[in-house]
Amino acid sequence: MALTLLVLLSGSACTQDKPPVPASATTAPALTTPQAELLALTRFTNYRRGAAQVTADVPVLRGHSARLTGRLDWRHGTGLAILQGNGGDLEHGRHLLRWNRTTVSVQRDWTGALPTHAPRDGWAQRTLTAQTSTVDTTLLLLLGLAADRPDNAQLLLHSGARRLGRETVEGVPTTVFAGPSTPAPGTTRGTPGHTRYWIDADGGLRRFSARPSGAGSWLLATFTA
Repeated sequence: MALTLLVLLSGSACTQDKPPVPASATTAPALTTPQAELLALTRFTNYRRGAAQVTADVPVLRGHSARLTGRLDWRHGTGLAILQGNGGDLEHGRHLLRWNRTTVSVQRDWTGALPTHAPRDGWAQRTLTAQTSTVDTTLLLLLGLAADRPDNAQLLLHSGARRLGRETVEGVPTTVFAGPSTPAPGTTRGTPGHTRYWIDADGGLRRFSARPSGAGSWLLATFTA
């Protein structure tokens, strides 16, 4: 999948210490060609879909977690959400976030519901710092789940991606995949990486899980239209 996802997840995301799927990615079978084609279309399908509602449980430092609830505009690469947590700086309290691929704007101590449109004023803006914040990593990962063209299915066949099995997400049957990793030096085939995708029969991404670099737990994001 996208190189940006691999960079964000380099190193070793319901927030828990183990992946939120029962199958072992290392022993799961390699992808078939149809499975690789389905996985390769996922980000393009999201881009064509345009937007989605998202609820994500985000791991933060010191064993705390935060809940992100909002909307993603995959076509334009932006998001608007409420973050509520119990640890850290931004992860403590309830805040309104507006972000793109480079910056996040925050209105702290937000008391209202998620607005239909982002307020014009009252924002404190800063650069996203994925290297030091699992919340920032999550914001970038969520936007990185869309692309204006399909990924390369042939490369996915040799990437270490795996089919883990089938699960039902909010009543919808899905196929669960372990995403790819970068190959080890001197090799051409990768091993299963730190991402999981729940994809329905129409190619829609219903759920996504990842383990951000430096996090001891997995983030879990669920999407609805």
